Amino acid sequence: MGKIKVTEVLRNDRWVGVQGENAAGPFLLRYRIPVLAPSDTKGYEHVLKIVWAYADENSEAMPKVDDSEKMAVFENRFCEAVEHDRTAILTAVLTFDGARQWVFYTGNIDECGERLRNMPQNDEPYPLELTTERDPGWNYFRKIILAVVPKQDLDHE
Repeated sequence: MGKIKVTEVLRNDRWVGVQGENAAGPFLLRYRIPVLAPSDTKGYEHVLKIVWAYADENSEAMPKVDDSEKMAVFENRFCEAVEHDRTAILTAVLTFDGARQWVFYTGNIDECGERLRNMPQNDEPYPLELTTERDPGWNYFRKIILAVVPKQDLDHE
C-alpha cells in the first residue's frame, strides 16, 4: 500500500509553506501534502535527515541568496536521484538557525547513500551531515517537524 500512496503524493507534488519563530529564532518549513497515514507508509520505514549548515549555530541566520541557490541545486539533484523510482520521498524541508534540513523517508538507506555519492557535485562537495534511524510511523515528521504547524492548518490537508 505504501508505494501506491507515495506515488500519488509524488505525482501531485503539493507543498505547504509555513514561517514562524520559535526558541531557535525564525524558521521556514515546507512540507508535502497530504500527510500520509501510518498505514500508507509501509516500505518507507527509515528517516534520512540531511543537514546543510550555512551559518553558525545559534546565529538565527537565514540563508543568503547564494546559499539558497546552491541548496536548491542540491535538493533538485537528490530528489531526481531518489524520487523517480520511489526509492525515497522528500517529506519536509526546514530552514532555521543557520541550517537547512531535508527529511526523506526510504526503505533503502544504502541505495540513497549510493545515489548521493554518484550524483553530480559542484566545485566542492556538498557540506552535508546525514543521520538515519528507523521510523516506520514517520514520528519524526509527524511529531517533531509538523509540531510547528497550527493544528487548524493540518486539518485542512
